[in-house]
Amino acid sequence: MVISMNDIFQQGTVYQDDKSKTIYLTPEEPLVYDTNKWNYKRMPTIDSWKLDMAYQQVMHKQQGSSHLAFTFPENESLNQQWLDEIKALEFDLGIMELYAIEPQHIKLSIKNEIDVTIVNDDTLEDYIAIYRKFAEPYGIAYANESIEMIRSQFPQENKMRILAYQAGVPVGILDLIIGISTIEIDGFGVLDEYQRQGIGSVMQSFVAQIAKDKTIILIADGEDSAKDMYIKQGYIFISYCYQILKEDI
Repeated sequence: MVISMNDIFQQGTVYQDDKSKTIYLTPEEPLVYDTNKWNYKRMPTIDSWKLDMAYQQVMHKQQGSSHLAFTFPENESLNQQWLDEIKALEFDLGIMELYAIEPQHIKLSIKNEIDVTIVNDDTLEDYIAIYRKFAEPYGIAYANESIEMIRSQFPQENKMRILAYQAGVPVGILDLIIGISTIEIDGFGVLDEYQRQGIGSVMQSFVAQIAKDKTIILIADGEDSAKDMYIKQGYIFISYCYQILKEDI
């Protein structure tokens, strides 16, 4: 099957959708960047983007969002003029890379002291305790808002949350988004003090068993060191897209 960015699950409320862009505006979680942004389907001109930026700022301020966020079309590069404008307007530039692997190509890893399980009502607070440590660097308000959403929406029909324990201590979390022919890894993290101990590999093995015949896909930050782990495990690079973010507007 042909995999593209369109196979990646996008959370949030669609405010507007047309041939050139999709606008996500989610008032119940205004501090979450990814659910309040514009996804371009066609590359805008710099002048039209600046008009869009002014419009987005008004919309975001009305609902209490303090950021601007745009994602550019898949596999569209940014020329020097774009890079200069993005820098001049003090946006942070990032690149999202799409990777995929068939589950049978993931090397199985088992360690007796590591237990990986699907989160249920009894283990949800263990999951949240780990999630909070990853979320709080983005702000206490954001962490509290997103945790409240996790509690209120749990369980979700198309999402499975995974929790890893080492010797009974919760040390890692991972979210799975279940599609028709894909299973997407989202929000994968192991606590710093437990990294490089094979926990991530055991979690990946668990995912492979769940995926069965579905292609495993994920988005990696172009600068994320975890990308190296995916490549070593056999993930194949599919495509990329640029995204820009400006905080504290």
